[in-house]
Amino acid sequence: MVTAPLRVGVVVLNWNGREHLNDCLSSVLANDHSDFFVLVVDNASTDGSVEWMREHFPEVEVLVLPGNLRFAGGNNAGAKKALELGAELVLLLNNDTRMDPACLSRLEGVFRDHPTVAVAGPRICYFDDPGRIWYGGGYLRKSLGWVSHRALRRKITDRADPPGPTGWVSGCSLAVRGSLWQRLGGLDESYYIYAEDVDFCLRADALGAEIWYEPRALVLHKVSASVGGTVSAFKAYHKTRAGLQLFLRHTSGLQKVCALLGRIFYDGATAALLLVRGHPRAAAAVVEAWVDTVAGRTGFPVGDESSS
Repeated sequence: MVTAPLRVGVVVLNWNGREHLNDCLSSVLANDHSDFFVLVVDNASTDGSVEWMREHFPEVEVLVLPGNLRFAGGNNAGAKKALELGAELVLLLNNDTRMDPACLSRLEGVFRDHPTVAVAGPRICYFDDPGRIWYGGGYLRKSLGWVSHRALRRKITDRADPPGPTGWVSGCSLAVRGSLWQRLGGLDESYYIYAEDVDFCLRADALGAEIWYEPRALVLHKVSASVGGTVSAFKAYHKTRAGLQLFLRHTSGLQKVCALLGRIFYDGATAALLLVRGHPRAAAAVVEAWVDTVAGRTGFPVGDESSS
């Protein structure tokens, strides 16, 4: 018996990313899946993104937000709209990506072939080095306070990223059943930026949902193009603080103590490495994130805006 394909709503989050949109939207629209639509959520861009999209991609739905709701808020607004438009699967997608033409059909096939799978993600490679993996599945060890990318920087030919269950899926390209999205209430908007995807997967796992990695689906990613590069103080501060928030929330008792000790080791090593490599401001931002977390400060002094 042949079943109808699941309808996919592709939610592309944009904030002042007009330079990336042609690559991204052209590649998504070229996909071979038979039932999908594209919705761009604009986080109050000031670079003419909305006008440009309406001129060059009139077939794309554009949801313009009144302010920058950052990653979680923007995607939550987009997913809500996508579900209203009939999406059975929602695919969150960064704007600084290019999608393989078979990506959607291969991801959709995972959900049809594996009814217990509720979250799935593709192989994500570096945009400027398509044969090298950025995300090949995710490792997660709560007792160590440790989250990492499997097969990071490995070549595709190494076959270090087989398909199957995984600890978490990157929010750069995360597919989810609409029913689970609604049950979880979307992404947690209390995260300023970073860790929202891991938090979502941990909450999904707690409900018994299976999380899957599919390397036959491919996305290329301009890594860190929108937050000042791989060694920016903004990224160092917010990744550190989000990691602490994540493990403080999802651990308890002895596991929490072990997780915090693990974070001390990991973040200390990160700060030392940044310092050795000549990035003192980024190194200081790691320490600042710890100080602010311990002091219970609710503000986010490093950077006053986030991107998609």
